[in-house]
Amino acid sequence: MSHSTKVSPTVVELAPSAPAARTSAEIIVLPTDKIGRKRIQRVAPLALACGADAPDLKARAPRQTEKRVPDLPGVVEITYRSGKPKGRKVWFLRYRDPLTGKYTSIRLGEVGVMPYIEMAALAKRHQDDIAAGRSPKSGLMTLMTFVRLYFHPWVQQHQRSSKDTTARLTRYVLPLLGDKPLQNIDRRDGERLVKRLLDGDPSMRFGELNPATINRVLMAALRALGHAVEVGFIAKNPFKGIRKLKESPPSPKALDADESDRFLAALADEPLLFVLLIKLLLATAARINEILALQETDIDFANGVVHLRMTKAGEAQTLPLTTTVAAILEALAPLRRPGNPHLFPARTGAGHMVAPYKRLKKVLAAAGLDPAGFHLFRKTVATRAMELPGMDVLTVSKLLRHKSVRTLEVHYLATPKKRLRQAANDVGELLLLRRKGGCA
Repeated sequence: MSHSTKVSPTVVELAPSAPAARTSAEIIVLPTDKIGRKRIQRVAPLALACGADAPDLKARAPRQTEKRVPDLPGVVEITYRSGKPKGRKVWFLRYRDPLTGKYTSIRLGEVGVMPYIEMAALAKRHQDDIAAGRSPKSGLMTLMTFVRLYFHPWVQQHQRSSKDTTARLTRYVLPLLGDKPLQNIDRRDGERLVKRLLDGDPSMRFGELNPATINRVLMAALRALGHAVEVGFIAKNPFKGIRKLKESPPSPKALDADESDRFLAALADEPLLFVLLIKLLLATAARINEILALQETDIDFANGVVHLRMTKAGEAQTLPLTTTVAAILEALAPLRRPGNPHLFPARTGAGHMVAPYKRLKKVLAAAGLDPAGFHLFRKTVATRAMELPGMDVLTVSKLLRHKSVRTLEVHYLATPKKRLRQAANDVGELLLLRRKGGCA
């Protein structure tokens, strides 16, 4: 073969190269999640070589299975397949919550532990509640949670004495029943509450409570549970029908003529604003909170009345604008503070002054009188008014703006000791004189 001879190369088609060896698991970076965390996915080489979709290694075997319970609409039996409750079967009721409008479920009981008939009865009760617009889960809420989230905001808006009601619940009711679910509170709990309050406790004032205070605590609990019925959390009030304790109202206390003179003498040395406050209470027979809430716009000189903003009845009321009241209001004018509309302004801010109980106690002590509150003057007006010629109970009751004459007779009219002593002396002499006259 000569060197000039051309040799055509033979083209040999090579077989496709074998894929490079892969690790036992390949990592594929996935898009970040909603909060920006990186996600990865491990893919089996065989699945990739075969062209199959990458398996989702996050998928897990179902943790539980469920089946419907025959003849009980909405009731399902759930069987747990993993975890601590593995193998357990539990009944649940699925329903639409009437309060939230969302689908949810509530546990009825465990299969094999709770009898079937009892479970069916419980499911029926829940379904009756749902049909009536009540949520089965609301009864599981504790009394403390209900008072904090629902009753406290409501009572602040609808009750003038909301602070007293809330304080009684917080101090006496919630420590005993606060952790108990609403649906589990029954009449026995109310009776247990009354017994505990009767037995007393070192944390209570003077170690015990009188029947009147216990009744007020029971009424606060009754009102809270009544609101739970109104909003559909429970079907009925468990405390309804519990008998209140028999109260012994304290005898009415009022100042007689001598005591009034001693008090007014001791009052003369006090600040003018306090003196005018007491005089206005005596001139109007109003309550302390009603007087302190008065503002300049409440004085209606055209119609001769004083409009009360805050009354115990929770309704608008008026007082007659007498010459005595007008003179007191005129003396109050120089004591008003700029920017504060109240007749008895606070030292700072735009509110009214706080009831000066300490100063009242000091003046009573200086006059040699027993401690009392500002209601003493309201009772004094009622008692002294009844001593006027031609005065009757109905007129005095209207003067104090009572809805019942009975309130005046039981709680307001006081009989001074001197008057009782004089009445006993006069009756005794009358009977003895008659007897002597008969013997003569």
